[in-house]
Amino acid sequence: MRLKIDKPGFTANERIVANDMGNTILGAMLRMQQHFGLRAEPFQVFFVIVLATVQKLLRNPDEMDPATRGAAPLRPEHCGTISRRRIAEVLDIPLETVRRHVAQLLAEGLLEERGRGELCSRDGILVSLSQADIPLDVARDFVSVVNAMGRRGALG
Repeated sequence: MRLKIDKPGFTANERIVANDMGNTILGAMLRMQQHFGLRAEPFQVFFVIVLATVQKLLRNPDEMDPATRGAAPLRPEHCGTISRRRIAEVLDIPLETVRRHVAQLLAEGLLEERGRGELCSRDGILVSLSQADIPLDVARDFVSVVNAMGRRGALG
């Protein structure tokens, strides 16, 4: 099944749909942030690093080994890295702020530094989230938003 946005239907209900999406995104972020015990800005830094860690593997998802599609920790050769400077660029925050948050995240054992300036998340981040059912709950929330969009006529 392939869904697409019905622009007139979306536009007619944009405030309602935007609110539904906003609440879902905020809820997902808050659940993950609370799971790791992080405040908003350190969580954003952490989240960028987590996404960079898997980005290398996910560039070609159709070629992925089935064992890497689930929540099992990735082998080191599958992990990507990101620099502090790139994190600062992505989040548009000062490099010194990124350095401070990265130092905290390293001290808490959430990150590792593979080489000079090569940051990645530690093994087991997705396992930890999966054990708390967070990815499944977030996916359910997104499905609910898509279903609501359909009921509101925003999908074609």
